[in-house]
Amino acid sequence: MATRYSPETMDQVYENRLRWGHVQPCPECVGQVALLDCSRLGQRVWLESPSGAIVGPLLVVDCAASHHTDMLLERGFAVDLSYELAESLGVVDAPVGGFRVWSGFPLLQARQVRWQ
Repeated sequence: MATRYSPETMDQVYENRLRWGHVQPCPECVGQVALLDCSRLGQRVWLESPSGAIVGPLLVVDCAASHHTDMLLERGFAVDLSYELAESLGVVDAPVGGFRVWSGFPLLQARQVRWQ
C-alpha cells in the first residue's frame, strides 16, 4: 500500500535530511519517498505502480519511527509518496494498494511496460 505526504512536506524532509547529512543529493532522481526501514535512507529505489508503470530512481529521504513499524506492517504499508509524486501517478486519494518497491531497476517489468 502507498500513502502520501501533504504538499511540499517531502521537500522539507529532504532539505532537513541533506542538512543533517542523512542523504546526499541525487540529481538523477525523479522524486523522493519514505520507507519503513531507516537503514534505507539515502538509497535509490524504483516503484511499480498498480498499472505496471515503473517510476524511478527515487531517493529514500524518510522512514517510519520504530514504534510505528508493527502497525504499518499490519496495514500493508509499503511506501509514502511525496504529494507531487502521488499527483503524477494519479493516486492523491491514498492509501492505494498494489505498489511494489524495487531496490534496483526491474528490467523485465520495464520491458513489458515500454513494449506494450
